[in-house]
Amino acid sequence: MKKILVVTLILLAGATRAPAQQNIGRILSIVGDVDITSISGGAKFVPQVGAMITDDHRIRTGGRSYVEVLLNDGSKLFIREVTVVNLSGLKMIEADPPTRIQVVTGKLRITMKKTFRSRSLLLRTPTAVAGVRGTDFGVVVGRLETKLVVFEGEVEVASSNQDVIKAYMVKEREEVSVKKDEPPTAPRVVPNEILNSWFDYYEVDQRSRIIIRNKGDEGLLDGILRKKDF
Repeated sequence: MKKILVVTLILLAGATRAPAQQNIGRILSIVGDVDITSISGGAKFVPQVGAMITDDHRIRTGGRSYVEVLLNDGSKLFIREVTVVNLSGLKMIEADPPTRIQVVTGKLRITMKKTFRSRSLLLRTPTAVAGVRGTDFGVVVGRLETKLVVFEGEVEVASSNQDVIKAYMVKEREEVSVKKDEPPTAPRVVPNEILNSWFDYYEVDQRSRIIIRNKGDEGLLDGILRKKDF
């Protein structure tokens, strides 16, 4: 069953993008250094609030920067600092294929509004693939590792390497880590004092590595997450 889940997630996440560009949302707010590049043509521009987002756009944020995107299905993307994201299509009705989001590096929170019987969204990173029906979750993505936390709902998580067959259903208030060519770690509960500021504990450096933002917090963070008496 796990092998079927992993193979299905990877095949769907790697499906070919339709050639026609599709308007999938618009920008609600911008802070700092943000630009958008056309994947097909390579043209780059600096967006303004209200700018339309298509499935041909790659969104990049710089340091201390942020952009909020409202998708046409009512879902929101909160794209944080030093992040590169692009979307492929948007599931609006049950018959549509899943919305696909690729995070190359950085931090992203996704709050979904529509729930379908079939999978609503497939998210891919360099090391992980996640399948979602309807939920609120976040990822911190580096070149060799992905960390994922679920704020509400549940998310299916597997390695992006289809030869690694182990997968987990990550539930509310749980976090997993997926390193390159390794199975996800077993989900662990995140207490509220960390969950409420989860993104602030992690940083993606210039070499696209995930590190603890404040080294003084590293032992505290790991110690809290290892406790069993939440």
